[in-house]
Amino acid sequence: MKTIAIDRFGGPGELKKRGLPRPNPRGDEVLIQVVAAGVSRLDAAACRGEARGTIAVTFPWIPGFEVAGVVEQLGPGCRRFRVGDRVFALLPAGGGYAQFATVREGLVAPMPASLLFEEAATLPLDGWAAWRVLLGGTHGIDGSSSVLIRGASSGAGHLGVQVALAAGARVIVDAPREHRAFVEKLGRVEWLDATDPPEADRKIDASATAAGAGGWIDLGGGGRSEQAAGMPSDGPHDGVRGVSAMVEQRRLRPRLFKILNIEEAVKTHRDVDSGATFGKIALTL
Repeated sequence: MKTIAIDRFGGPGELKKRGLPRPNPRGDEVLIQVVAAGVSRLDAAACRGEARGTIAVTFPWIPGFEVAGVVEQLGPGCRRFRVGDRVFALLPAGGGYAQFATVREGLVAPMPASLLFEEAATLPLDGWAAWRVLLGGTHGIDGSSSVLIRGASSGAGHLGVQVALAAGARVIVDAPREHRAFVEKLGRVEWLDATDPPEADRKIDASATAAGAGGWIDLGGGGRSEQAAGMPSDGPHDGVRGVSAMVEQRRLRPRLFKILNIEEAVKTHRDVDSGATFGKIALTL
């Protein structure tokens, strides 16, 4: 099958076209024919070897932690899907920059009918990160919460803004000045004032945040560590389905910065590394 893979850690230039064997689904795995893959900061970080503590990489390694496509084949233990279903999925070990990818069915969800494949592919990782930080656990935010979201124009950041607004929270944001118009189109937000007291600029570890009382949530430049930390290895995973439900309720929708062919993966990683992007990037197969 056609893939984009790396044979060693490094920058975008290490991404190469490779023909690799198609994976076979085992147990409760689903084989997905990938139509589109999302691109995130975690992809670029993993390719550089910066996520070795949480992402197991063996070469040749295929990046891509989020995809949308069609169910091609089912493992003998699958019960929730049928061949031909349109789905999107979170791939904890990567593998999304390829024609086919396998993943346990607990990390797969039916693709929202209102989304294009390119849009759906950009939700599983960054949407899950936003959902986990803001709504996961026992201290999810609500209408009494105040949340500061750094990197509000980033892939995870702009989804986090929408999740927080949907929960009724007061949302304070920070993002590059040139992305201000993009962020304001997401909904009613307040901008962090540089004259605010130092305590307003305090980061609270997202894994221990009593989010109902407010907190400092970095879903931008620090988002890659948020995504990698606690990456689920199997299912069932409520976050993927929670994101899907929010889309169906029209409370969440990814904004695409670019849609490019998979063979332009090098360019997408350079775009991500530049920090000049906003919203999400999708690669099509």
